[in-house]
Amino acid sequence: MKLTKYKNVYFAGIGGIGVSALARLFFHRGIKVSGSDIVGSSIIKDLEEMGIKINLQQEEKNITPEIDLFIYSPACSFDNKEMIKAQALKIPTFSYPQFLGELSKQYHTIAISGTHGKSTTTAMTGLIFVEANLDPTVIVGSQVDTFDHNLKVGQSDYLIVEACEYRGHMLELSPKFIALTNLELDHLDYYKDIVDIKEHFSRFIEKTKIVALNIDNDHLASLARRVDITFGINNQLALIQARNITIQNNQQFFDCYIAGDLQGTVSLQIPGLFNVYNTLASIAIAHYYNIGFDKMQNALAAYHGCWRRFEIVGNFKKALIISDYALHPTAVQATIKAAREFYPDKRIVVAFQPHQQNRTKTLRQQFISSFQGADLVILSEVYEVDGRNDEQTISAQELIPDIIRKSKIDQQNIFYAADLIETKVLLLQNIKPNDLVLIMGAGNIDNIARSLIKDE
Repeated sequence: MKLTKYKNVYFAGIGGIGVSALARLFFHRGIKVSGSDIVGSSIIKDLEEMGIKINLQQEEKNITPEIDLFIYSPACSFDNKEMIKAQALKIPTFSYPQFLGELSKQYHTIAISGTHGKSTTTAMTGLIFVEANLDPTVIVGSQVDTFDHNLKVGQSDYLIVEACEYRGHMLELSPKFIALTNLELDHLDYYKDIVDIKEHFSRFIEKTKIVALNIDNDHLASLARRVDITFGINNQLALIQARNITIQNNQQFFDCYIAGDLQGTVSLQIPGLFNVYNTLASIAIAHYYNIGFDKMQNALAAYHGCWRRFEIVGNFKKALIISDYALHPTAVQATIKAAREFYPDKRIVVAFQPHQQNRTKTLRQQFISSFQGADLVILSEVYEVDGRNDEQTISAQELIPDIIRKSKIDQQNIFYAADLIETKVLLLQNIKPNDLVLIMGAGNIDNIARSLIKDE
């Protein structure tokens, strides 16, 4: 399926991070692009500034016979008026994961998946390939300074892509190489349990002969095959291993060993043990493709993170404001720990917006233990995800007594906010100079981080 066969492409849900990357890809190929979404966003504003027409009402009249391809976000419901009209006009119609799967067949595709770390690993791998002059196309679920937001358009056969595990979407891809960062319980509105998740990933692994995986993760280790490339920190059998991890002056360093031989020291501007694992995943990929270790070192040392991944947004009243996409309790806890390691002298203020009813309910016991290390916590109400509504509801307020007990947060240092307006008010009342303010969640809480900087 060649992109150039299309002349006029319409994207429903164009403000989504993945869908918007595809829209940019078509646009850069000289193809007419338009689309729709139900709310405005910074992503939509950027697309409009490129010259892409976007409708903020999804209506039948938006779909005309001149459109020869219709791509929709998985968040769109099947009674979406635009989708129904496109199907009535017999316009070829694909979900974003389906079309990404078709696109992957046209490239030498390197797919990066797992419960956490996909965006960071995809970004770092893309930058290493760029440093090695391999000119890849990269589609990442975040925004990278040196890319066109969430896309890097390349001229080679390499496609480096973030492979989302939600609803088994990664199974749409046809990769030549798979890297798996980690695996744990999540998305229980689709998967039955961890056995079901592992079964889906086992099917994904069978799609290619070459897999790099984190052998320190028990669930992935149980899926490892004899031919797989392994990376890790604790397991001495890992082909690629980080040793002697140190933190100094807001940087972390580790010695990288491949097959027991020291290759050199890697320096990172991004915190957290989880980012050491993400880095090892990108090194495993680069090693397989015979990229020199010096190229890896250069790209990794220059990488300072991406949008909403421990992103330093700026300062507000001498407090450091950081935005992070963390939505899973493991990610929340790891991000707080990383902040403490990089900034040991700062008071850590956390504003967290739980993401989606089902995740908040099913992972409740993990969430209530995930705020250890924070000095003050503001818990905003649960973010409702379009297309993933749940009849049973839970309020973030219900978690607070258990968080006090399990995360050892003093009662006077934890607050509930019914909405983002109240969240910001509470932040304004509690931020002190020299604080580190972690604004976390995959919903729209990031808007607060941006607005604080504007208010400075």
